[in-house]
Amino acid sequence: MTTISIHLLGDTREFQAEELPPVTSAHTGRQLRRVALEFRVPSNRQDELDAELKAATGKEGHPLRGTDVNWSVSDSRYSYTVGAQPEVSTYNLELQEAEDLRASAVEFEGLALVPSAYREWIDDEGEHLVLTFVTETAGEEDQRLEELVVERSEAYFDVIRRGVSDTPVRMRFGRCLWQETESGAKRHNLSLVADEGQEASNSHPFALLNEPQLTRTTEAAAANTRALAVLLDELQAQGVLSEEAADKVRAAAVPHRITAKESREFSRTYDLDQYWG
Repeated sequence: MTTISIHLLGDTREFQAEELPPVTSAHTGRQLRRVALEFRVPSNRQDELDAELKAATGKEGHPLRGTDVNWSVSDSRYSYTVGAQPEVSTYNLELQEAEDLRASAVEFEGLALVPSAYREWIDDEGEHLVLTFVTETAGEEDQRLEELVVERSEAYFDVIRRGVSDTPVRMRFGRCLWQETESGAKRHNLSLVADEGQEASNSHPFALLNEPQLTRTTEAAAANTRALAVLLDELQAQGVLSEEAADKVRAAAVPHRITAKESREFSRTYDLDQYWG
């Protein structure tokens, strides 16, 4: 038996617990402690305790605070005796050591990106590490990141999650979103996936949603953008368009957040009856 301290029901309490076989963390490779314990609480505090235990259960839960270790609830059961006075409930819990999976920096290919928000998890198949984080870049750092996203979109590279594990993990880019800030810097929402050696799968029910139409539309939009740029250069070179006129056309062609009036056009149909019933 061992003694553990846990913050429950508004106070730090000591419990006698049985050590269970540890499990290996899929995130860090560490051996994580597991314990089992039994305790009693007055029945009038059962709802409060159930809420705390439920909040500490599952991957997205908020672990119970301990003095040296935080704990996630992996199993919770309770029983009570009908008519007993005073009314008490007996709880049996299995707890697992919770890891702090917040990286202070994500390092790859010479970059050390500092997250303002960070999350990592094991995918639904329980096999691959996935992480996503928000970071801000500018200047040479941003240029380097853009080169990697564009040129190595399908390549794998070593990634270190400082503060989580210093062991490199082979990962690739997933979805990479960006937003330009008022200062001219960029905010990125980057996803990295550790699935090297696995064949690409379209088994997810939404994997081919709106395909191949979406890919063809994206290709056409990119081609039209390139064609417009070439056309403007040619018209300027032949003296058909002044520099001022060409700049106006280029400004109009810059992507922007569409207005409500522009968005309304995408609700137009040639046969309304197709969407009834």
